[in-house]
Amino acid sequence: MQESRSLVRLTAYTDGVVAIALTLLVLPLVDTARDAQTESVRDLVREHAGDFAAFVMSFLVVSLFWMVHRRVFDNLVDVGEGIMLLNRMWLLGVVFLPVPTAVLTYEVNQGRGATLLYMANLVFIALSGLLLSLRIRDRVPLQRPGHAEAVDRSVRRGVIATSAMVGTLVAAIFLANFALPLLALMPLLQAVAERRARRHGHPAEHHH
Repeated sequence: MQESRSLVRLTAYTDGVVAIALTLLVLPLVDTARDAQTESVRDLVREHAGDFAAFVMSFLVVSLFWMVHRRVFDNLVDVGEGIMLLNRMWLLGVVFLPVPTAVLTYEVNQGRGATLLYMANLVFIALSGLLLSLRIRDRVPLQRPGHAEAVDRSVRRGVIATSAMVGTLVAAIFLANFALPLLALMPLLQAVAERRARRHGHPAEHHH
């Protein structure tokens, strides 16, 4: 079944907004490099290792969210007002992420406030994505034929991702210095979520 024009336009718009958000992430590093007083690239990287780490981490996180989002949209042939609204919520979280990333970059001591803001932003993105998946599951006429299991899998994946983000936010409240490094586990957590979702969706395979 061919995708509706509205879905094609919404997908292109979403991809464009994510691309802009990814570009904005690097701006604090551009300012850092321009204002640096060091004489070598090695000194620049060594003195601003945390800044580079914040950029790479945010880039990977946004890229991961975007790939999951594309999988969710692959299950659609059309969109409704509810899906468009929840998609705007998801984009709001993605577009805002450069702000806490910049706070982490510019804050000398990287205080707890910056960490909590960053993690709360990620929880918002993950939760918006989960709500989007739930909305798609409830709107069967908008789904691509034969994708019911893929839709259920996207919901399970969203539940696991959101739970992981909430858990990391709780860790940030009590262990501010160790919360952000936990984000390095996100790709692994996502892989586990995908594997668990697929295994849950094909229980009969274990009986052949």
